[in-house]
Amino acid sequence: MSDRRWWRVVPFALIAFLAGAELAARLDDWLRFDVSLLTTPNATYDLILVDSTIIRGRPFGRFLKIRLNAAGFRGAPITPADPPPGCLRVMVLGASESVVGGDAAGTEYSAFMQRALAPHGCFDVQNAAISALHLARITSLWAAWGRHWGARLAIVYPSPAFYLGADPPEYQTRPLTPLVKPPWWASRALQRWSDQSLLPDWVTAWQLRRYIAHKRRSHWRGWEFRKLPEDRLALYRQHLDSLVSAIQATGAEPILVTHAMRFSDPPAPEDELMLLSWQRDSRATGPVILEFERAANAALEEEGRKRGVMVVDAAALMNGRREWYTDFSHFTPEGRAVLGSLLADSVRSLVSRRLATALSTGGRGVEPFDTAR
Repeated sequence: MSDRRWWRVVPFALIAFLAGAELAARLDDWLRFDVSLLTTPNATYDLILVDSTIIRGRPFGRFLKIRLNAAGFRGAPITPADPPPGCLRVMVLGASESVVGGDAAGTEYSAFMQRALAPHGCFDVQNAAISALHLARITSLWAAWGRHWGARLAIVYPSPAFYLGADPPEYQTRPLTPLVKPPWWASRALQRWSDQSLLPDWVTAWQLRRYIAHKRRSHWRGWEFRKLPEDRLALYRQHLDSLVSAIQATGAEPILVTHAMRFSDPPAPEDELMLLSWQRDSRATGPVILEFERAANAALEEEGRKRGVMVVDAAALMNGRREWYTDFSHFTPEGRAVLGSLLADSVRSLVSRRLATALSTGGRGVEPFDTAR
């Protein structure tokens, strides 16, 4: 074939390749997840509902293997009525560390909690966590939606790193922009390719350093946090206190959980790439991010002592165990199992403690949690 005829064929071959890849991606979704060929699954739209000033799970939302219930939670079928007598409902509040997508959907630490608690009574664990929720948004979610679903315990697993973003987190006062469903012709194959990185680690690290340096130059001198920002830590304390108050005001009891991360103290040299990845979307340097994590966990423990609520120190158990993380703070299946088991043991301990206190006082001023089958 002459060079001239070859270049005529190339565009058609490229179109055929892209069309074949798109068809293959759609057939794969149809066969594996029962997704229609003529729609575009989108995790944000399919699982999240913007409801005026709050962000919550979409009732009966569905994305690939993920199935949400009537409340938009990850958990067993649910109604607004309280759970049956003798059954304790536990709600998980948090951000992306508390949810899982892809083929691992259904293996969140909340699911491990449910399985670990099942032999010990009637427990109903409902996961209301949504990616990107800072404490102020979690408080709004609880006050406007979560509190109506009969939870007696609320497990709070916050992400301190939100408080090192370009702008400080705040309560939403104006209605948010509703999400828009992507058109059916949006490419699924391109989305899959964009999720993959074939670059070696040293190239990725170079790109991240370059991006961070450019971000630093594009802002005013002193914009980057090179020491612990006390105002952001104070805001974290304030939002945490408001959330605990909101939960207690509805008669539920919070359980606070320190935030665990991949990094030891000091971090290992092989974790440099992960720390750069965390720094990419932060206003702080890597060392300040780690310092803020420790300070926020100390603030959370102080809040627990002040309010008299249980604190579960996941960070003390899990920090530095790289095999339990997929990145800087999100868990592998083994990590989710460890956290789920830890929280299940903590819930059982709290239930037993409340029962013992109620028995010793004759029930005066203390209502035990009933989990008998």
